[in-house]
Amino acid sequence: MSVSEVVALLAAMSNEERLEVFQTLRLRYGIAVHPLEADWNTTAEAILEAIHAAPDLTQRGVRGILAEATFRTTVVPDRLPAWHAIPFEGDMPYDVLLDDGHGPLKVQVKNQRKERGQPKVIAKLSRAGGPPVYVAETQRTRSGQARGADGEVTPTRPYRFGEFDILAVCLQPSSGRWTDFIYCPAHMLRARDGKPELMEVMQPIHSDGYGGWTFDFEDAAAAVRAHAEGR
Repeated sequence: MSVSEVVALLAAMSNEERLEVFQTLRLRYGIAVHPLEADWNTTAEAILEAIHAAPDLTQRGVRGILAEATFRTTVVPDRLPAWHAIPFEGDMPYDVLLDDGHGPLKVQVKNQRKERGQPKVIAKLSRAGGPPVYVAETQRTRSGQARGADGEVTPTRPYRFGEFDILAVCLQPSSGRWTDFIYCPAHMLRARDGKPELMEVMQPIHSDGYGGWTFDFEDAAAAVRAHAEGR
């Protein structure tokens, strides 16, 4: 029997019958869906069940990693053809380094913030008749402290201005699609009260273009370069 004949048989089956065939391939023939199964000596089903049963903080971290991977492997090649990712090593304050031939830009990828299972909204900033003002949480997962030359101790969990150029926020919590992103030049993000060198943790997302937010990565990149040139 040819592959095309098998495909035709599957097309005539119900979803329940297709699931039974899939489970047979997985269990009887050991067909893996990802190399991680072999690396960890487990199954994709077990990994997904572990994530499903994990606490909210763990799931939030996984969702953040998924948003970053989607941006790097799907959004950049499919929607940003003029840009290519530059490999880098080390624990950097950015997730993706992109270049379009005019110099690299550092992109930090975050997931839109959820609260009690729903997209977090800043009601007091939402204008009448306008779109909801959502939230992006701009801080590192792990916290720490750094001592400056003057002896002052500052937290290292918040990002500092200059550590990345563009904030890319995945809007999956509100749109349902992992490929939906909105961007803001980092220099236009809100600063902390009394700490102007640090970014505010909860950044409002204005999908109507206010505050530098845009659905066009090229617009955000142009704003970053204009700011760097003093324009």
